[in-house]
Amino acid sequence: MKNIRLYPVKVLLAFAFVFCLLGTELLLAVKHIALNPATFETVAETQQLDEKAWSALESYFQSRSNSTGIPAEVFLDSITKEQLRQGTLDSVSSALSYLKNKSDTYQLQMDFTELENAIAAFFENYADENHVEKDAVYEQKVASTIAEAEKEILFIADTFKFSTLYESGWLKKASHYIPALDGIFIITIIITILIGLLLILVCLKNIPESFYWLGISGMISGILLATPCMWLKATDYISGFVVKDPQIFSAVVGYLNTMLNHELLQGILPIAAGILLLILFAVLSARNLEKE
Repeated sequence: MKNIRLYPVKVLLAFAFVFCLLGTELLLAVKHIALNPATFETVAETQQLDEKAWSALESYFQSRSNSTGIPAEVFLDSITKEQLRQGTLDSVSSALSYLKNKSDTYQLQMDFTELENAIAAFFENYADENHVEKDAVYEQKVASTIAEAEKEILFIADTFKFSTLYESGWLKKASHYIPALDGIFIITIIITILIGLLLILVCLKNIPESFYWLGISGMISGILLATPCMWLKATDYISGFVVKDPQIFSAVVGYLNTMLNHELLQGILPIAAGILLLILFAVLSARNLEKE
């Protein structure tokens, strides 16, 4: 490091490069992992959310049959695990579209034609067998039973509880900022590249030195990202969340762990790249000394 006058400049540029890299990595995680439908699909598959949703529905309708007299099979025979799985993915798709301002509202819909027919058939058979008049009260009872069943199924299919976030206004608040991420991400990348080029420029008289500064910056940014991730994994902190519903617990914890694993990998990569650059710096510096 022959030119001591440029040392403070190099330190400042390296400092800026560290946090630009860190910002880029975090934005990348939000854009391509946190808001990626494939992430939710992976969580749904690995955590078997359709199985848990089915168990929740089965428990609900069996409990309900004790008070209503309607057999659980009337409802359960009309709903499949695949429908629940698709409902979960549809809720994700609708929520992400709303967050990215591609739709004006969040809404989860499922095809309940078979369910509605099964409930109507049950009431009709019951009415015929017990000579119940099919009047306005009868029709209202059928309609309310269908509405309650559909509401519960939609609630359970919405495993990630986007409906709750939507109704509480959190999705609307987030939708004001999410669309801007693309532009911010591009700007961050450009600034990171420019700072990297400036580091190389101030080291122009000794090019190997630029590998030192870039390597150190990469390692520090990686350590800043990977260290909290390793602590969270080592303590299994995420699994300590108090969520009584096993379905919601699996969805939330599975999603957060997926994000955590990705962030840990994103932290390790710049550390590895930084080490390689430092090795390259050491090799080139040794050759220059030999020549001198």
